[in-house]
Amino acid sequence: MADAFDKLKKSLHEVMAITDEKIDKRLKAAQEFVHKVKEERSQVQEDLEILRAERASIEDARRDVERQLEEVALVRAELEAKKNGGFFGCCISKPRIQVADITVPLESEGETG
Repeated sequence: MADAFDKLKKSLHEVMAITDEKIDKRLKAAQEFVHKVKEERSQVQEDLEILRAERASIEDARRDVERQLEEVALVRAELEAKKNGGFFGCCISKPRIQVADITVPLESEGETG
């Protein structure tokens, strides 16, 4: 009877050892996966910060271009007024500034998202 219990005890220990090995392998794989996901998340955060900085820079450049286009339109209007005004050009009211003939399209949020 003791021999049967010893065999049962031995087989239970073997099963436990095999189970522990399988659990350790799965745990290691899960830990590696979590580590990889954390690294990727960190990289995505860095990329996102770079993209935000680039977007801000592009928006600043777009505003500068818009301001410059308004200045060009003003100068163009003044030159046309001088050209068409003749002798009494100083007495004629200045023409409206036509900013609409040169426009900078705005980025829609749906395209950049």
